[in-house]
Amino acid sequence: MKNLLIIITILLFSACASIKKDFVFDGSTIESTQDGISEVIKRLKPAEKIEFTMALLAIQFSDVKSVYEVIDDPTMINEMNYFIIGKKIDGLNYYGVLDLAKTSPTKVSKATK
Repeated sequence: MKNLLIIITILLFSACASIKKDFVFDGSTIESTQDGISEVIKRLKPAEKIEFTMALLAIQFSDVKSVYEVIDDPTMINEMNYFIIGKKIDGLNYYGVLDLAKTSPTKVSKATK
């Protein structure tokens, strides 16, 4: 029984580690992008979830030149725009998404109170 528990634990940890490099996002549709992001997020540690979400937001807003572009587009306010994100992360893995966000002129940070 103890050996079974050890094997299951190892498999769980290896599954979490491999999702980051092995999972490739399919940005061909809004649904496939949303499903892929959800799949990756549910396997991340809490700090990684925050970092990944901030990266996605930086990618979403990377082409925004002014606040008016955001105000005029209701899909940019209060939600992730999976259409925009999907076009940009298609074919990337977790690390590729983080690298792409680093090149974005938009910087996203977590506010503390």
